Amino acid sequence: MKFEELIMQETQEKQTTMDLQHQVEQLEEELEDELKLSKILQYALDGPIHLCCPCLSAQTNLPFKIKELLTELATVEDEIKWLEKKVEKLNLNLYLEKKYTREWELQHLKSLYPNRHHRPRKQSLRRHQNRSKLMGSEQDLHKRRSSFGSSVDTKYDKLQLSVSDTKNPNKLSEDLIQCLIAIFLKLYQPLLDGEEMLPKQISCKSFISKSTFNCTAPTFFFNNNGSRYLDPYATLLDFDGGIRDIGPYKTFTQITRNTLDHTRISECSKEVGKLCIMMQKLCSVNLNLLTYKQKLAFWINVYNACIMHAFLQHGLPSTQEKLLVLMNKAVINVGGIVVNALGIEHFILRHPSSSNHGPADEREMLLRQAYGLGFPEPNVTFALCRGSWSSPALRVYTSEDIVNELARARVEYLEASVGVVSRKKVLVPKLLQCHIKDFADDMESLLEWIYSQLPQSGSLRRLIMECLNDETKSSLAKMVEIQPYVYEFRYLLPS
Repeated sequence: MKFEELIMQETQEKQTTMDLQHQVEQLEEELEDELKLSKILQYALDGPIHLCCPCLSAQTNLPFKIKELLTELATVEDEIKWLEKKVEKLNLNLYLEKKYTREWELQHLKSLYPNRHHRPRKQSLRRHQNRSKLMGSEQDLHKRRSSFGSSVDTKYDKLQLSVSDTKNPNKLSEDLIQCLIAIFLKLYQPLLDGEEMLPKQISCKSFISKSTFNCTAPTFFFNNNGSRYLDPYATLLDFDGGIRDIGPYKTFTQITRNTLDHTRISECSKEVGKLCIMMQKLCSVNLNLLTYKQKLAFWINVYNACIMHAFLQHGLPSTQEKLLVLMNKAVINVGGIVVNALGIEHFILRHPSSSNHGPADEREMLLRQAYGLGFPEPNVTFALCRGSWSSPALRVYTSEDIVNELARARVEYLEASVGVVSRKKVLVPKLLQCHIKDFADDMESLLEWIYSQLPQSGSLRRLIMECLNDETKSSLAKMVEIQPYVYEFRYLLPS
């Protein structure tokens, strides 16, 4: 072998050795990177990915897809952690809500049963005197009371308080108001003299002179046959001195402060028990699938039940200010949302209040979005009962016949609350003036609207027509005299 060839062979061997060493070094570096990557992936599998973030930031040579995948995993882990905290918070709120609900039920029962074994206080000496002389009129009242109460009891004997009640909110609302009516009827103790005096706030027209004075006439009148009729709004007499027909209101049962005996609450244990169960079921109702008519009937019943329940809880308010306070205290849980009577009336059943109270607040928007009717029904004016002397009668409304029921309520309220005291003066209740925009543009058109709503055969329509014929168009507004709103407690119940 030549010397040159030997030299070349040695050079090639050295180069081969160097190449092999270089390849080994590269493989060692790749192995180190793979080991680091394996360690990072193992951390990701064994524990939270966010702990690997320092390692990720230090590894600039990691594949892009792996970095992207690990970043997504870190994001998902953060979302899972946030959701777990939210679930824990909701569980805590659910626990507290159940706790407060139990406390509320206990307080509610205590308020209804301050002393379960407490005997009713003795009635005043006046109620025990001359009982035999008044037995006839008392029996008449008792028959009316028992006929109404028996129908309520019969319905409640058939009432099935099952889970399915929450799937039928309208049936639940009807049963709720029926139960409260049954309680108030059991607390009802009619006066033995058969007469009640109007509250001093009611201003009525003298039929002898043209002066206005505080009316202290009895709220009952007797016809030629000796039958006793109720005159709930002191409008029964016409300007000729006769007694006109005020419609069905004349036979209603009147429950006032003087005839409501709270000491009889111990006799209502059955109804109170059912009331508590239905209040609990009301918390779980679902109103999403209800039609407009179903929602309308449901919320009218719930509104009236809310106020009746507040009377049992907090007692009867003695002033206008205390009644407004009670309206705020009158709260009820419907489908998990707690609302009060004012919220139901102004945020759900009536027009938006933005024109009078500024932009709608967050709570109003929430109620309208969750429970709003979509468009208001003006006739709720004749169905919402605040339990005051000037309120319309209390009834149970059904989704199947709500339109006709509201129409009857409107006509019957107008017949009883509107009066004609002279050929130039028509008494109009304050309630209509407060909601005049629902029915007319001004007082003149309101009077014409009242006339158009009354039955054609009724005497009130004839009397108003005589007034309209005697006056010119420009003086119609002067014919109207507003009957002040009286906030004293009273319920009118159809017999």
